[in-house]
Amino acid sequence: MLKDKNGNKILKKSFRKHEIGDRFELDNEKPGNITIGVIGTGLLGSQISQYMLEYGYSTVIKTRSEESKRSIFDKIRKKLGKKLSEEEVNKALEKLQITTDYQDLKKCDLIIEASAEDIEVKKSIFQDLSQICDPETIFATNTSSLSIDEIAKSTDRPDKCIGMHFFNPVYKMDLIEIVLGEKTSDETKTAVVSLSTELNKKPIVVKNGPGFIVNRYLLPQINEAILMLEEGAASKEDIDSAIKLGLNHPMGPFELADFIGLDICLSILEVLAKGLDQGRVKPAKLLYKMVEEGKLGYKSGEGFYKY
Repeated sequence: MLKDKNGNKILKKSFRKHEIGDRFELDNEKPGNITIGVIGTGLLGSQISQYMLEYGYSTVIKTRSEESKRSIFDKIRKKLGKKLSEEEVNKALEKLQITTDYQDLKKCDLIIEASAEDIEVKKSIFQDLSQICDPETIFATNTSSLSIDEIAKSTDRPDKCIGMHFFNPVYKMDLIEIVLGEKTSDETKTAVVSLSTELNKKPIVVKNGPGFIVNRYLLPQINEAILMLEEGAASKEDIDSAIKLGLNHPMGPFELADFIGLDICLSILEVLAKGLDQGRVKPAKLLYKMVEEGKLGYKSGEGFYKY
């Protein structure tokens, strides 16, 4: 189990979510002396950091440049201000440290890596962390599809490595996929499942494998929709409408692909194609073309739709 510096069990939060409304209020209970590290300040990394602060956990954010520290701080303050009172925001920000130095992660009990979906980048990060962190520090990766076992090979503690896959937007999506590597210990699994529950999330444990559960199921469906568009079976608008009306999905496959990011969709499909029978999930040619043209979806202003 994760424990604080005094050996006590952790996972008591100082912000309690109301049953009605999307608000948090100060609680008399204080979390243990637990520090969470987050590497990555992109969409999910920043949301994970904010979420940890809302629940009262000391949080260290690792960024790459000194110039970005102020903008990260201001962004988190603004986001917190939409959910918390001014007093609560100030208390949360007292627990925040933004750094460019890996050494500042040495004090962390759990580190969540949320960098680019590139296995070599992730392996390099975990290798660096192994050289500075306490042997008991848990290393979690937010990867959406890459092999936990491959990433863990770069560390001195494969038993302390685990997948902790949050979904976007973090404040709204209840699921966290807890991905077990071949050598992930029961103690590590129990600690991370407990933390996820304390964060009001629904942890689902899955063995390591291409795409885990959600993306292994979802991305072939998105790819099939793109293939239908390539074949001229129907327009993207009609395919989206058919899926929403016929299956009661809140978003159609093209809307969802744009929201995820077409580059991310392609990356996951390539992982699935490599790890599974390629004939089942070979990425559509149109998807390659759009990514090459920089049409990545909502984040670039244009994907299957314009924004």
